[in-house]
Amino acid sequence: MSDLDRFADFISVPMEPSDGWAMAGHGRFNAIGDGVIESEGGPGLLWYRPETFADFILRVEWRASSIEDNSGIFLRFPALGTDDPDRDWRRAVTDGYEVQIDDRGHDPEAGAFGSPLHRTGAIYRLAPATVLASRPIGEWNGFEITALGLDLSVLLNGTPVARFDRDVGRPRSGHIGLQNHHAGSRVQFRNMRVRRL
Repeated sequence: MSDLDRFADFISVPMEPSDGWAMAGHGRFNAIGDGVIESEGGPGLLWYRPETFADFILRVEWRASSIEDNSGIFLRFPALGTDDPDRDWRRAVTDGYEVQIDDRGHDPEAGAFGSPLHRTGAIYRLAPATVLASRPIGEWNGFEITALGLDLSVLLNGTPVARFDRDVGRPRSGHIGLQNHHAGSRVQFRNMRVRRL
């Protein structure tokens, strides 16, 4: 039994790409069995259409297959389009929040690695990951992301890694999504649970 299954007050979010999810941008997610989906190609975002979430705790497990893998969990963004793959996903970036998955901490603007604002667990470009708490490549990791008013906090494998509590003019309610970042990057996800607060 997964640690996430011990919380009966959490509702399960289906992890089949066709079950309430829509793809914005390029690439896709593939169901690979046992409730696991895997990113392919990109850039794009698989987002959950049926519901929006304001104050909540989200738990999800993920694993990377290579140090170059990159992905993220997106929160509180508006509904996305599906007819312009070069632009449809961008509103999640500009109007929502991303909890980063990238152990290298690659800063694309600076062309450098090791950036705490781009490292796994960071609230992308807003709050740094204060520690790298990922397990070795190929092992499952668990995020617990809490959104309560302006306060966003991230636990990675039980370790507090990032917190953000400033008003930057972004919505306090919206959809959740999973990023597929680039060709060759394959990040797997399973056991997504949400509890409204």
